[in-house]
Amino acid sequence: MKTEVCITVDVEYSIGGAFGWPDRFKPLGNEVVECMVDGREQGLGFILDSLNRYGMTGTFFTEALQTTYFGDEPMGRTAQRIVAAGQDLQLHLHPCWLHFRDDRWKQAGFQPNDYCSGRTDAELDEMIGLGIDTFARWGVSRPSALRTGGFHTDSAVFRAMARAGMPLASNISLGIFEPKEKDLQVTGGRHLFEGVLEVPALSYRSPYLIRTGASPLRSLAITATSKTETEALLWQARHTGVQTVVVLTHPHEFVRRKSFRFDDLRAHHTNQARLLNLLDFVQKNGEDFSAVSFAERKNAWLAAGTVAAPGLQTQRVHAWMRAAENAISDYT
Repeated sequence: MKTEVCITVDVEYSIGGAFGWPDRFKPLGNEVVECMVDGREQGLGFILDSLNRYGMTGTFFTEALQTTYFGDEPMGRTAQRIVAAGQDLQLHLHPCWLHFRDDRWKQAGFQPNDYCSGRTDAELDEMIGLGIDTFARWGVSRPSALRTGGFHTDSAVFRAMARAGMPLASNISLGIFEPKEKDLQVTGGRHLFEGVLEVPALSYRSPYLIRTGASPLRSLAITATSKTETEALLWQARHTGVQTVVVLTHPHEFVRRKSFRFDDLRAHHTNQARLLNLLDFVQKNGEDFSAVSFAERKNAWLAAGTVAAPGLQTQRVHAWMRAAENAISDYT
């Protein structure tokens, strides 16, 4: 069996400082997804073109609760475009968008809550139901997988997914957020929680550059992991029997910007090269690796159930090479 590489893209809009400075800023929409530079899309368009060039499919976790502010049309067009490109469209939820239903979000001292964890059953049922209904209004297939915003999750999220008939999740990436419940603290593999199969975005350990001791977990993300590290991790996964490796990225990671308002964009050549290198690596090593999507592998994953995976780690030399690559990138 080949090692599965699932490239996942979180497609989402930005609050853009609106909660902190409601009189100055409004949320940002398609500019955060398309990332136009000199008339060319360096965000979503770059990702779709790259996958198409290599004949590969990824999974696009597309945020639905922003319709509270933007309405159905903007992200609906994007969702239909992703599907038309032959890619896998699944559900992403950032609950902070629901605050726009209440004018109190403009008041001084307002504290937005963007966590799916720590919610009541009724709140979770509403959020997931709103997401599913939004997909229906967009005219796309009902989602079968969910990714919570910021990977904030708990057992209640999985129970709500089961009630909604959503069998797959990618709600965990310990390099970004660590759930309080110990059984949810998994770095990879595939795990059955509350009747829902979780396929985490891979987290791994990388040694400190100078200090010794266990380092914090890192997420296998395009913007956070160098070409050398990614290839080392994939070969380690292959040799240790890890069946599925989930990679994380966002459209906005493929541009540089001067501020959180996405001013004066330019292409992020280092991150773009990292994605292209990953696709090229999978293609050139096709006897060992295959690019897959959640929709494509759903039935096989559900039939297999829980598949544990050993923790992965890179070497100190990889961390030094990443630091050097990032330093050079700052000047390109």
